[in-house]
Amino acid sequence: MLALLCLSALKEEATGLRPVCSRVEALRGLAAWSSMAVTSRAMAVSGGGKDYAGATIAGEDFSNGQYANKDFSGVDAAGTNFKNSKLRGARFFKADVAGADFSGSDLTAASFEGANLDGTKLTGSVCEGSAFSQTLETVGDISQVDFTDAVIRQDINRRLCERSDAKGVNPTTGVSTRDSLFCPD
Repeated sequence: MLALLCLSALKEEATGLRPVCSRVEALRGLAAWSSMAVTSRAMAVSGGGKDYAGATIAGEDFSNGQYANKDFSGVDAAGTNFKNSKLRGARFFKADVAGADFSGSDLTAASFEGANLDGTKLTGSVCEGSAFSQTLETVGDISQVDFTDAVIRQDINRRLCERSDAKGVNPTTGVSTRDSLFCPD
């Protein structure tokens, strides 16, 4: 145990039964070891992983799934089918979801900052309180989407209101897309 605590303080002249490090060095080693133990324990409590972060799931079928609070940060999910999935609080930070289908999904409080949304289909999804960056402008379809309380830059919001697909009523919440974006009539 003493050798473990003193890994960083090994002395070449260790002989016999004498310690290989001083008490101060042993305490430093113990402090470093305990901080590592606390870190790994915290990771275990939180689930111990990154969910799908950084994974390649392009073109796969995640439809009708339960993915609340899952981390999809940095994921390659181009063309992936998330249709009718529960993705409340999911994180898609800097993810590539170009051409993905989120139709009918619950994206309440989901995060899409810095995500590639080129051609992504949001038709009929609930995006209440979701966070978007300027890439929201490149989404393929926003008809029947509820954007109530979503975090959207004002200039992007204005351009979304000008789109021909900024129409319809969300089938789940009963809120119109234009009303949720505060579009002028």
